[in-house]
Amino acid sequence: MGSHVRRIPSNHVQPFESMPSLVERLRQEISEARLDCGCGETANEMLDRIDAEDELVRRGSGLADARRMRDAIVIVLVLLGELDELMPDEPDGSAFMEIADLFEDVSGFAAVGAQAARKAAGGGR
Repeated sequence: MGSHVRRIPSNHVQPFESMPSLVERLRQEISEARLDCGCGETANEMLDRIDAEDELVRRGSGLADARRMRDAIVIVLVLLGELDELMPDEPDGSAFMEIADLFEDVSGFAAVGAQAARKAAGGGR
């Protein structure tokens, strides 16, 4: 059975962050429609309210994600406390690898947390 999935060239695909929001796309369509009635202004006012509400939801989501990353880092820091119990002559070398993995986890959580904090600040959709 052959696959009939069409590949989209990568130059036609926009990253999610750079895509206009639904409100921005609706605003553009209303502008291009050149409405003769006075409803264009009313529609734009409604879109302004929706956009403001969406921004609050995005910022709240970013704040919640940043808090989750902080909590994950706190947990990893507790686990890193085992580092004080390791001695240079530790016979189990995997203990050092586990510590290394924990440091990498902190790095990953911190990167995601920074991105979430930027989202909470109103940047990055």
